[in-house]
Amino acid sequence: MTSQLRELVLCWMAWGGIDEGLAPGAEALEAGFGDVDSPTRAGAEPRAIDGWEHRHAYRLPPGLRAWLMLSNGLYLDGPLIHPISAIGPMVVFSRMDDLLVQPESWFEIGNPNVETVCIDLAYRWPGGGSPIFTSGDPGSGSPPRIIARSFEEWFLELLRQGGREYWLAPDFIGLGDPWQAHRRFTPPPELPERLRPFAGPAARLMHARADDREAAESLGLSAEDVELLFRHLQHVSPDLSPK
Repeated sequence: MTSQLRELVLCWMAWGGIDEGLAPGAEALEAGFGDVDSPTRAGAEPRAIDGWEHRHAYRLPPGLRAWLMLSNGLYLDGPLIHPISAIGPMVVFSRMDDLLVQPESWFEIGNPNVETVCIDLAYRWPGGGSPIFTSGDPGSGSPPRIIARSFEEWFLELLRQGGREYWLAPDFIGLGDPWQAHRRFTPPPELPERLRPFAGPAARLMHARADDREAAESLGLSAEDVELLFRHLQHVSPDLSPK
């Protein structure tokens, strides 16, 4: 099956205009995927990908979209890349300072082992694309961190490493905290005029780490309004660490 995988990868690279010199070697693919019965699947229907983008209001990066059309996922021990039906909002496993409400642009695209692999579709990394980051693992104390500047960069290195989670190596150097990068490269979510008088009290509740329900009761607002306030304030506040 690795011959089919290699053919699909070369086709994917040709579609994206990626230099063939960056292709993973046949030996690496055999070493990593040689014992896997079906590392690839039939490609996803374009209408399924279009439907996903319509539901979530984000465009998938061209490299991920192209791979899903060639193979609806990539599999080793677990899904290195989910099928389109399983790509969904990320679940935050490790605490991130100054983050109370997860950005709507964060999606889990794979779950190879302990830490999920995620993508931020809200911005393009300077000189790259939609950044790839990990969810972190509280059990091992591993924090969430950006591991690649784009899907294409991550995917090629993953293949060259035979599907190995190369970002777990002790000498791997990440690209920083995904929330801080998101806050740096994307504008704050707009706050409706009617909610602006509540910004000060809401900020104090955020500093106290009140949850949505407590904040809604205290402010006399709906849970949806509190989420809008928290999304805006966590983006502009210099420090929301507990006092």
